[in-house]
Amino acid sequence: MKKIFFATSALMLTLTTGTTFAAEKPADLAKQIQMLQQQLQSMQQQLDAVKANEAAQTEAIAKEAMAREEAVKKAREANLEAGGKNVFEGGSIRMIPPANPKIVESATHRFTLSSADGNWTIAPTGRVHFDMGGYLSQKPEGTTGIGTPAGGKMTGGVNVRRGRFGVTGKAMGDFSYQFILDGGGATDNATLINTAMLSYTGIKNTSLDIGYFSAYFSLDRSASSNDVMFLERATPVNVADGIVGGTARSQVGFRTWDKNYWFGAYLVGSSVGQAHALTQRTLGAYQRATYNPIQTDLLSVHIGGTAGQLFKAPNSGPGTAQTITLSDRPELRVDPSTPLSTGALGTVANPVTGSSVYGVESAVAWGNLFYQGEYFWVNVERRGRPSVNFDGGYAQVSYTFGGRRTYSANSGAYSGVNPVEPFSPNKGGMGAFEIAARISQMDLTDRFTSSLTAAAQPGFVNGGRQTSYTAGLNWYWNSNMLWKLNYIHTNLDKMNPTATVGGAGTLGGLKLNALAARFQVMF
Repeated sequence: MKKIFFATSALMLTLTTGTTFAAEKPADLAKQIQMLQQQLQSMQQQLDAVKANEAAQTEAIAKEAMAREEAVKKAREANLEAGGKNVFEGGSIRMIPPANPKIVESATHRFTLSSADGNWTIAPTGRVHFDMGGYLSQKPEGTTGIGTPAGGKMTGGVNVRRGRFGVTGKAMGDFSYQFILDGGGATDNATLINTAMLSYTGIKNTSLDIGYFSAYFSLDRSASSNDVMFLERATPVNVADGIVGGTARSQVGFRTWDKNYWFGAYLVGSSVGQAHALTQRTLGAYQRATYNPIQTDLLSVHIGGTAGQLFKAPNSGPGTAQTITLSDRPELRVDPSTPLSTGALGTVANPVTGSSVYGVESAVAWGNLFYQGEYFWVNVERRGRPSVNFDGGYAQVSYTFGGRRTYSANSGAYSGVNPVEPFSPNKGGMGAFEIAARISQMDLTDRFTSSLTAAAQPGFVNGGRQTSYTAGLNWYWNSNMLWKLNYIHTNLDKMNPTATVGGAGTLGGLKLNALAARFQVMF
């Protein structure tokens, strides 16, 4: 436009001066007019081109604006469809994009896939406890079977004590779930359900639970098998659990807690693997209450009690006995034998009509020093026979280096050891170490006198009296891997009844020394 302005100004000047030229040179006037007309025509063409270019640019800008508006509109619609929000702020619309699912890593390096709002999660979980060991000595030795005067030969070897894999997570914010299969066991079992559990957690510090899961019956049972101090829980725990507790038992109930207390009550049924065709299946209940009069970061003092009731003992089909058996291995699982055993406590004529178990528990965690102990009393009622009573308990202590055990409020028990510095030779970390010792005793003998014949005491139970001493060394590489080494000395005192009236009973006990190790991986 500036060029046209200057050109027009030049033309006007030329026309003005042209008059003078015309006066002086009339012959050149026609030629000058023709040149000016050509210049005007050229400038008109340039003006038309400029106008056409401006129109094209205006049209392009309009099309671009329309395309941009359409793109913004589609983006806003897509944002709403994806779960985002469009908010009017400051005279314009701001798009708030939807939050995406995320992967969350815990302090122990376990990964969880979570929805954006955290109301839905799923996480893989698993553990492998690989045991190896054997019996260094046994007295007496023989091949006629455990518990007989000649004794029986306990064997060593390897065993996948636990081989579990499954998933855990939250659903709809207020529910949690667990589904875990186990391919391990005392004899490398076929895969079974270990946990199939649904919990409502919408009430603060409270969980309403239903399904198959490990019972919260005792202090040591309430702790995860990943966190127990030795390869196996003490025999008194396993025997008492046999009434209404244990692993993978059907249950429905609740637990509630705070940093200083824990209380739970559950109705229990049969365990996983128990045949569904039984005419009568297990039915019982248990309750547990604990209190920590002192609970600080440095010192934790714990006391509690538990009670269990067996309302109905199972049988194995029509016309069979309603019975239970209380037994345990010598605190090691590389051999499936159970020298400590009551045998079947019920018969068809004298079935088990009920049972009860009571326990007390205590623990102290003071810095790196830890103590834990429990004691149990068991009563079994039988129709046509006197009731029998058994009892036993344990105490265990440990001292840790590079980590320590802490109280876990939601289970009313104590955690394992998480190393302050994980094992890493390159970085100089050695993990954490724990030295531990335990003594346990369980008496499964009642109404028995060895100098009397079996016929003279029809209601007796002679399961034996077992005392075990265990020394342990645990090496925690990190929060997911560790080694355990146990030395176990077991005395099983047992006298068989005399075969003749007035005779003497015969010795049927065992003395065992075992050494075993475990490599443990959990996630």
